[in-house]
Amino acid sequence: MKIKPVIYSLLVALFIAGSQDALAIKKKVATSGMTYLGISMGARESAMGDAATAITKGINGLWHNPSAIADIERFAFTFNQITWLVDTKLYGTAFAYSLGDWGTIGIDLTYMDYGEIIGTRPVPKSVDIREFVITGDIAVEDYAIGLSYARRISDRFAIGFKVKRLHESLGTARFVYRDPGEVRPVPDEFYKEQEWKLNDWGLDLGTVYKIGWKDLTFAMTMQNFSRDMKYWYEEFQTPMCLRMGMAMDVSEFFMPDNENLAANLSIDALHPNDYTERIHLGTELVCMQQFALRGGYKFNHDVETYTLGLGLNFDVAGVSAILDYAFTSAEYFKDIHRFSFQFAF
Repeated sequence: MKIKPVIYSLLVALFIAGSQDALAIKKKVATSGMTYLGISMGARESAMGDAATAITKGINGLWHNPSAIADIERFAFTFNQITWLVDTKLYGTAFAYSLGDWGTIGIDLTYMDYGEIIGTRPVPKSVDIREFVITGDIAVEDYAIGLSYARRISDRFAIGFKVKRLHESLGTARFVYRDPGEVRPVPDEFYKEQEWKLNDWGLDLGTVYKIGWKDLTFAMTMQNFSRDMKYWYEEFQTPMCLRMGMAMDVSEFFMPDNENLAANLSIDALHPNDYTERIHLGTELVCMQQFALRGGYKFNHDVETYTLGLGLNFDVAGVSAILDYAFTSAEYFKDIHRFSFQFAF
């Protein structure tokens, strides 16, 4: 049985080595849409460098590895808020319910708040010397509603999936629908007004496997699988990503009988469709099963780099609650802050 950890570790090492070789490949930036779907949601997972595939647990696994909700015992709820780049915010809320031996079901909502984006429209100089007028808030809208199911197949292996309804609206805008010739400025009769929006489906799949040596865990996920979408003549995909990760409490090597301290390490290898391969590393120190300090690093990212965070687990009137915070250093922009609140009973 002890040969299994070696085999799995070699497989991960080969995957990571291949990922490092791929870093020299041309970056596939700006090739996907609805990119908010690729933002790490949970504060605990994000504080650990988003090396979350094998370490995530509980209801926030709905965004990181849907198989994680298989271990929810009764009912769980979560709310997440992210202060993202350029004054945008991302929100995620979810609840899950255990069906006992039949598995666990969950539903979640992800909403991207872009704030106010002011639109303009070209006009003749006789109307406005700037040759444009302000049309007001464009009202850009992005959200996803997910329905998940997970089940533990054995005490070591669990599987889960999530089906998502994706919605995006870029507001209403005019465009030139026939050739105006040499006429400038283009007269109004050559314009047509249209609402630019999309509705489609997405899919997440996840597995987690404890190999039976210490608490070493391996996991794999496929996130944001969807068909190609299209605005006018421009086709794009959602930010699909294949992830493989492993995690372990390394304190078992030094203090196997100590239940008051845990030192979790995790690593993820990512193969996204809109970038070259990435590596995420994370660590977590948990004291008395209540207080947690976390840190991590995200390799091969243009903006996000190192991460820090902390967490507090507590009970109130028989309800188990978790409060987490994460900080992410962002190059060129204001730093990113995440808050997560969960409770279960």
